[in-house]
Amino acid sequence: MAKRTSKGNVQRESILDAASSLFVERGFPGTSMYDIADALGVTRTAVYYYFPNKEAILAALTEVVTWVAGQLAGQLAERKGLDPVDALRHLVVQHAKLIVSHPVQFRVVERNENHLSPKRREAAAKWRRAVLDHFTDVIKRGIGSGQFRLVDARVAALAIIGMCNWTAWWYKPTGRRSQDEICALLAELAVNGLRQEGARPPRTEMGESLRLLRKELAYLEQRIQDEPA
Repeated sequence: MAKRTSKGNVQRESILDAASSLFVERGFPGTSMYDIADALGVTRTAVYYYFPNKEAILAALTEVVTWVAGQLAGQLAERKGLDPVDALRHLVVQHAKLIVSHPVQFRVVERNENHLSPKRREAAAKWRRAVLDHFTDVIKRGIGSGQFRLVDARVAALAIIGMCNWTAWWYKPTGRRSQDEICALLAELAVNGLRQEGARPPRTEMGESLRLLRKELAYLEQRIQDEPA
């Protein structure tokens, strides 16, 4: 049975979305609870019902992009029986999907973490370290199995996570690539960048690469047809 979304959850998400946009536009110090309520067309009381102050809103946004990321990465990395190539692919897809589905929130958190309390900043840093550790562990397993090249696993993990995080600045919902396609492409780049030379990709991987190649070719053909003679 599909999980129902309560009216309260919808209202809470609306507040987070409105606050995120204002924090980006005006900065955290330049945004008030009144501004957030005004942007939503509701009273300040309605906003205060969910959040006592804007610091609590920032804390909630931080939880979305740090705690959730840590939880997701941990659940996947703990599946030690999963092939390292598949594990890395899934790690990249789910982390990138979290970012491209919350790009504004991620940018807010990256720019305003100094406005959090020391305790909340440490909690955010803890979950970021957890994500890095999980990525590093999967890459090390791939190196150990001979599927990935001998590289500095932690540096490789930082590079891959950074590639995913950067989507918060360039991803556009109106772009020609869907969220799923972008995440799949990032996963392909990550895996192929580490794969040991001569290691044959799984059949499912080759099929996905072929599907993306056909889609890209179809796009190029359409562009050529649209060009004036």
